[in-house]
Amino acid sequence: MRRLLLAALLLAAFAAHADRHVTHRFQTSVPLRSIKRVIVEIPAGEIRVHNGTGNDLVASGSIRREYDDDDERDRFQRGVDDIDIEVFTNRNEAIVRRHFGPHAHGWRMTSLASVDLELALPPGVDIEFETKAGEIWLDGTFGNIDTDLRAGEIHVRTPRANVKELSASTRIGEVHTALGDRQIDREGVFPGTTHFVNPDGGRYTMNLHTTVGEVHVTLTR
Repeated sequence: MRRLLLAALLLAAFAAHADRHVTHRFQTSVPLRSIKRVIVEIPAGEIRVHNGTGNDLVASGSIRREYDDDDERDRFQRGVDDIDIEVFTNRNEAIVRRHFGPHAHGWRMTSLASVDLELALPPGVDIEFETKAGEIWLDGTFGNIDTDLRAGEIHVRTPRANVKELSASTRIGEVHTALGDRQIDREGVFPGTTHFVNPDGGRYTMNLHTTVGEVHVTLTR
């Protein structure tokens, strides 16, 4: 009985500690007009991309930072409240990046605050990720896609008719590709690259790589 009580207390303490975080929510949008390519300059986090209903780029989500001691909470809250996601446009490109205010200084805030980003894009826009760690989820119709994670997962669901060429790879991990007419699964150390060229055409290329992690691709009919 004592062991069960001790285990319950430890579990409760762990759950309470795991819930020690401060959060700042954000949302911003810009009309894309002549924008043809979107570059995501978020170094780490969970990023979900889908098609929106208009011709705007809409970025929403939250900045999150864990804290250990109660006396850190207010300071960390001021820090995350001073971190936002901004969209910088330059001719035919849009860059999605973090913006740090005066309270968001020091590596404990600039490097350790995590980003959960939801990105809505019009169909057919190219997207390039400079993200190196985390999870990337894409569901919809896009232009060319380029990702190169060091560690994490990539999940893509997109119409097969739009894809001209696909390259999906990892050095350590798993690559699962559902190509519409067949399924290719690779696992282990140096599992190889799944290379697909659409015999029915398509316009866009997808380069999906993570050094350590998983790549999942579904080409829909």
